[in-house]
Amino acid sequence: MRFANTVLQRWCLLMAAGLTGVASASPQTPGQSFETCSLITAEYVTTLQLIDKGMNADQLIATLPGLSDPGEKRVRTLFQAVKDDGLIATYSAVNSQYARCSRRVYRKRGAPKPSSREGHFYFCAGENKLRYQVLVAATLDANRQNVLRQLPDSRHRIAGAIFDLQQSEGTLAAFDAIGDELKYCINGT
Repeated sequence: MRFANTVLQRWCLLMAAGLTGVASASPQTPGQSFETCSLITAEYVTTLQLIDKGMNADQLIATLPGLSDPGEKRVRTLFQAVKDDGLIATYSAVNSQYARCSRRVYRKRGAPKPSSREGHFYFCAGENKLRYQVLVAATLDANRQNVLRQLPDSRHRIAGAIFDLQQSEGTLAAFDAIGDELKYCINGT
């Protein structure tokens, strides 16, 4: 439990450390939306992917144009989380917080119209949550068929691919892949 608490606490600090205006992930923020939850998460996922590729905090901060002081603090805090808890645990915390952020928005506003801009981000949040839950199940060696039985038939191929990737290339590769899928979804591709 200590592991989960320290990762979650660090993630909460990340979210509170400098997210401004409508990009704040605080549950009290009136401007919170599926879009802000999604974009913030995509930024963190990209940072984690760059860390995995070997960039250090100073390199990343130097290459980000117009990075604010709070933004720099968020990057450094994320690097520290990876150093303290590892990349996989930090990816997990980011994905878990994304699901919580989206759930808070849903509780406050309900489901948006599917054809709206916010509906697009709502869809991406749901897809990412499903992928994350499947990856957690695969990582915990859950029975693949038991997991598939709980999913709509239309998601069996995706779930199977996540299981296969996690088993063949590892959990980190699977987190990287679901991060890419989130960014593809957000960008509408």
